[in-house]
Amino acid sequence: MITEILSDPTRHIGQIYHLTGPVSQDMSAVAREFSAALGRTITYVDVPPEMMKEQLAAFGMPPHVISHVVTMAQLHRDNRYDRSSNDVERLTGIPAMSVREFVQRNAQAFALAGTPSAAE
Repeated sequence: MITEILSDPTRHIGQIYHLTGPVSQDMSAVAREFSAALGRTITYVDVPPEMMKEQLAAFGMPPHVISHVVTMAQLHRDNRYDRSSNDVERLTGIPAMSVREFVQRNAQAFALAGTPSAAE
């Protein structure tokens, strides 16, 4: 997608693209897609912002990154990302990948330590 935009940037000046999957989903629905793809239960937990800040700081995350992550979490809470568009396909000619397909293709990255992934 980035190569498409960079190959002719003048066409994209002033444009706003919503790079979404093929369906609109809230975070609970995304967790269900992970569950289906991985063959184990994944649950969305809405962590309170202050607790999130403390935990991220404990991991050594820089303050500006903590601020960004907490803001993104709030936007999810407010359902600001619960939408879909055809912008991915319009830009690339390839339909957007579903959450489940992405997780299935990358199952090893989501495998529990010491256990094989559902895809194996």
